[in-house]
Amino acid sequence: MLVRQRYGERDEFLQKMNPSVQVYAGRHPERAFFGDAPTLAIMRQTYGDGFPATWLLPQILDLVVYSNSRGTLNEQQQEFLAETIANEYYFLKASELQLFFYRFKSGRYGHFYGSVDPMRITMALEEFVKERNREIAKHESEERDRAWEEHMKEAISPADYCRQRGYPEMNDILDVIQYEMQHEAKVKSPSD
Repeated sequence: MLVRQRYGERDEFLQKMNPSVQVYAGRHPERAFFGDAPTLAIMRQTYGDGFPATWLLPQILDLVVYSNSRGTLNEQQQEFLAETIANEYYFLKASELQLFFYRFKSGRYGHFYGSVDPMRITMALEEFVKERNREIAKHESEERDRAWEEHMKEAISPADYCRQRGYPEMNDILDVIQYEMQHEAKVKSPSD
């Protein structure tokens, strides 16, 4: 599998995609969104059912430590939050989640009031997904625009098309289409 070739086995993946990589994702959000890091679903398929939650736990604990809140998540809350994210956000890439945790730490999604609130994290994640979807839509639009520009470099004008075909010169594509339809109809109809 490609994931194993790139990241190695489970322990190697955990080492390579540890919470310190969040800073890199913060510096390069375009790579986080459009790079080839595996999604949680691919991680599950590659490394086993519980692996996405196993990978998420250090990311979550790093956020808890960073927040320096009086209250912290107990073990059950940590595990349930990791499983919830793994199940509900299976379509997110590891790099996107690292970007999310980086942005959360930067204060982009508010902060904890006194104690770490798992629902605050999932609500912030929902906000992140909306940002992500806007970024993806913008990127796809830019890609379509670039493809259209490339296509237009190779396109010819209606007048050039007419010269190539030996038609009378026309500058409107609709006139060319109408001319071709009339010419084709004449060719198909039996002569009297």
